[in-house]
Order: sequence, then structure tokens, then C-alpha cells
Amino acid sequence: MASKIVQAGSKRPRDPSTQGLQVKFLINIPLKVDSEVEAQKTCCYLLDRLLIDGFKEEDRKFMKDKNGKEMLEDVAVIFGLNGKHTPELVQILKNLESFRYDCKSRYSIITYTWGSGGTIASDATETPYQDIREHLKNNAAATKLVQELRGNDRSCLVYFSFVDSDTFRFNFIYSEYLKIVSKELKKDPPIPPTVMSTGYEFTHEDNYHIASDLDRQIRTALAEVNPLFVYYPEPNFCVLVDDQENTIKESFIKRGRSKGKYKMESSVLIRQVKERVNFKAVFSNKNPIIILAPIRFKLSGEGLKTSQSTLNERNLAIGIYCNGVLKCKETYNGVNLPNDPQVQKGVYYKNLNFIKDLYKCDDKNFEELSKKNPFTINESDATELVEAIREARECRKLFEELNEKFKNY
Repeated sequence: MASKIVQAGSKRPRDPSTQGLQVKFLINIPLKVDSEVEAQKTCCYLLDRLLIDGFKEEDRKFMKDKNGKEMLEDVAVIFGLNGKHTPELVQILKNLESFRYDCKSRYSIITYTWGSGGTIASDATETPYQDIREHLKNNAAATKLVQELRGNDRSCLVYFSFVDSDTFRFNFIYSEYLKIVSKELKKDPPIPPTVMSTGYEFTHEDNYHIASDLDRQIRTALAEVNPLFVYYPEPNFCVLVDDQENTIKESFIKRGRSKGKYKMESSVLIRQVKERVNFKAVFSNKNPIIILAPIRFKLSGEGLKTSQSTLNERNLAIGIYCNGVLKCKETYNGVNLPNDPQVQKGVYYKNLNFIKDLYKCDDKNFEELSKKNPFTINESDATELVEAIREARECRKLFEELNEKFKNY
């Protein structure tokens, strides 16, 4: 498990010196609606799974609601039922607003549409992922649930847990998150994580499971050096709500984005969140959430490599760079040319090539090429970058050995 504190921002930090703080979670689940029946089934399934394997039994606490019904105490769920605007979908969503399910979790349902005539992103022609998550986290129903979770305990730590609707099993992620918070609060100074994730894997019945497991190991190796060298996956990451707030004030929507640029939601948010005082990120190698492999997720035809695999040097480079830790001090001109001491136009793409080249170069060339590192971290040479890539290369070698066996199987 990797964690790191970054001093930044101007707000007064939380004083977490008292052990035994309450830790609670508001689970944000956006759900694309294709039919009323399927949407209801998905909501019911996820609420049932939350009771079964959201928390381990020893961490599962119950309370009585105002009607005397037993409910999970430390968690609530908000569903954002949405889709591209059509008159038919508007009617389906209206019907779903009154949907109720007898379960042991507090939950709320909000509905909205996007595209021409929609509630949000009226100019969108493709799924506006950033806007969908932003509308859900800022909705009045979400802030009300945060208030209910906190009650009168203003010291309570409330995390927004971002989860996707294709969750198959929660795999006790909230027990793992409780352990992570407890461990960080026992350190000196006792600072709770601002951002944390245990990643994801595909279902064990799925052919992609081994690929997702091995890929997560590479990401974890990077995070052991710097926890912001990995992309925090939207299917499973948490962000702490500030003391005096009832939502996360930072935005999923990238300022000045080009039309149609709706993806990379977590990194857009984290680039802002990391400016908080005593920011700390934790990426754990334990208890990933288990999800169904999306239709778009395919093996690349090269054994266990997938379209999102960090075996691919481009994917690895984007993941390392995406959270805004690295700053360019000069321009990388390739393996055979010296760096330009000036930061030139197009430096982002040129310097990403350094990460890709260092990741894929021969062992005999690694040390020499690492001297061309064009990045800084906190105004110092980015030596962490070289060490992270070194660790990722070791994981990749094991991965590639297994990959060859898989291709020949």
C-alpha cells in the first residue's frame, strides 16, 4: 500500500489527532438506463451486494431509522439514473423516481438526461462522463445523505465512494478502506487519506480476470513509489469530503475542455483535490472491487494484453502523467538526440515519449537513458519517476513471461 502527503492549499487542515474517528461512505453510482425493469434490477442487486460484501461482518454496523427499521449505519447510496434525452426515456425516468426497494441501506435516486433537450450537457453527442458524475455528486439528495451520515458528529470522516453500475461484487472494499484510514491515523502526523483506491479486477469467471489482476500489479508497483503515478479508476476510488462541506467542491469537469472531451474524470478531479492542505493519496494492493468486463474492453490479440493494459507503454505514460505530479523542465528529443533545455511547444507529447522509451528500452540502455529525464517533482529532479518505471519494468517482465505461455496455450 502506498501513501504520500503533499503540503498545499490554504485551508486549515483537519485535526485527526483523536483516534477512533467515525468513517462513513456515500456511494455514488451513475447508471445508464435502457429500460425501467433493468434499471430496477441493477439497483436492487447493488443494494443487496452492499449488505453481503460491502463490509466484513466485524465492520458491519447497524442503526434504527425513524421507523425503527434496521439499516447499515456507515454507508448510504445515491443512484444517478441517466441517459441520452428522448421523450421515451424521460417517461421511464419519471417512473423510476418513485421506485422503492426494501433493503438495509439508505439510498436516494435522482434522474437526469443529457444531450439536446436534456438536464445536463445539452450540446453533448456522446456520453458526457464528466458531467454525469458532477451532477450526481452535487445534487441536493447527495448533500442531504452526507448530512445524515455525519449527524451531529462534525469530526466524522465522510468519503464519496465512486463506483460503477457494472459492479459484480464489492469484495469488502469498505472494510479495507477502514483499515487504510486507521493505519494512516496511527502515523505521525495522523492524517487521513484524501484520495484512496483498491483498484478493480474482472470477475473470476471472465477470461479477462488474469489480465486485469496482473495489470493491477504493475499499477501497484508504480504507486509504491508515488501513489499519484497511477490512474485512479472510476469503478472504485474515494475522495474525502472537507470538514465544513457536504459535497466535494472540486469538479469532475475540466476547465476549458474541448467539445467532446468528457473522459479521464478521476484525474480531472484529483488534479484539483491534490491542492488541499495535507493531501494524501493511497493506492492499495488489497481487496479490489470486482466488476463485469465492459463490452468495449477487449484483449488486444497479444495474449493477456488488453486495450487498457499498462504493458502498453502509452497507457503507462498517460497514467503516470495524468494526475499532474510531473512538471516539464526541458524537452525530450528522443533516444539519439540531446534534450532541449527549453520547454518547447508540444512538450507534453514529446516528454511522454521519454516515459515510453524508458519503459520499453533494453536493460543495458536503461541507466543511460534515465539521465535524460526531462521532468521535475516539486521543483526537484523527478528521480521517483525513474524508480517507478524500474519497478514497473520488473513486473512487466513477469507479466510477459506469463503472456507468452498464455499465447501458446
